[in-house]
Amino acid sequence: MTRFQVRKKLRKAGSKAKSIAVGAFSIQMGNVPQSKSRLGIRKTSLKTLAVLGVGFGFVGSSLPASAALIARDTFQDAALSVDAFGSTSNNGSLQTNVPVGATILKAYLYASSVWDLSPVNDVKLNGNLLKVADSNLLIPDANPATTRVWDVTNILGTLGGLQNHTIEELGDNDGETLVVAYKDASTTGFSSFILDGELATGGDTTRFNFAKPYSGGDFLTSLSSSYSFQPSGQFTTVDVTTNSTTSRRLTSSAGGQDDGEGANGALITAGGIGDSPTNPDPFASDSGGPRTDDELYNLALGNSADATPFIKAGDTFVELNTKNPSNDDNVYGLFVTSKFKASTPSEPVPEPFTILGSLTAGGIGVALRRKRQQQQKEAAKV
Repeated sequence: MTRFQVRKKLRKAGSKAKSIAVGAFSIQMGNVPQSKSRLGIRKTSLKTLAVLGVGFGFVGSSLPASAALIARDTFQDAALSVDAFGSTSNNGSLQTNVPVGATILKAYLYASSVWDLSPVNDVKLNGNLLKVADSNLLIPDANPATTRVWDVTNILGTLGGLQNHTIEELGDNDGETLVVAYKDASTTGFSSFILDGELATGGDTTRFNFAKPYSGGDFLTSLSSSYSFQPSGQFTTVDVTTNSTTSRRLTSSAGGQDDGEGANGALITAGGIGDSPTNPDPFASDSGGPRTDDELYNLALGNSADATPFIKAGDTFVELNTKNPSNDDNVYGLFVTSKFKASTPSEPVPEPFTILGSLTAGGIGVALRRKRQQQQKEAAKV
């Protein structure tokens, strides 16, 4: 059955929206207008404020069924390795790229359903059975897909260099994403954030508040998405707002099967290993295929339309607004590594960090780590 036949069946079935009361980390909500997708699903959109501030402090609140991404974990002096997998064979591998000798802080494995056509199935990671019953459902759950997450820190154990990890789906999932937080001397001064939840296709906004005005430093952002086939007009747009920028387009083509295949059961992508932090053409459509946008961004850079960085000195927040015009993509994760610390306001803001340029990263943290190592080598020569 093709993706388009599936859509027709969904329209006839008239899928029902999922309604979940969410206990979230949030201190601000915007208006909550509702819209109805062409699949007959009620959508609710609101604005959630993820504060990267005092001691990574968040204020507890109760939210409606739809909300922006929620912070699952935050780390000081740490970076992230991110990779995704999808295959109709249900077998393959995920990669990690972690410095030899680094301390592994946390590792999470995400698995997404094939929209609402089937549930998430059990998986095996490096031969270890991970049962759905032992996973956590992502909330908010604001679209018809289902995404679940396992803490796999103990399974991965010690890591070093670029490594492969076997993954087996015991049923049809749309794919998996592996996120590892690590720290060593090269990640000193970094902050990393793992945010997840299933965004409303009609539009959602996630906002980061900086503990101190921004003075420089890379802001690497990985977006993860499932059930998006390209080229076919199935994409997510992302707009950026800061103190100095109002709704500037970051991408018009997020999504696709970058880490999978062009078929249900393999429609997945996540910016990370093998991707470049160079920002895409903000107005390019998905007509060029899934690699038009690799879902890895650096907001300390500009793009081909405007070389001005998305975040500038003096900015105190960055806001990311996502919208899926085709109403059938599952954006479920945002993984951030920033060069500047987001900690107590009394701490000094780190010195500016040289922009990455067109460096190709082997994972979010690796791009930053390599730059730091180069700076250390240059300093040693002086």
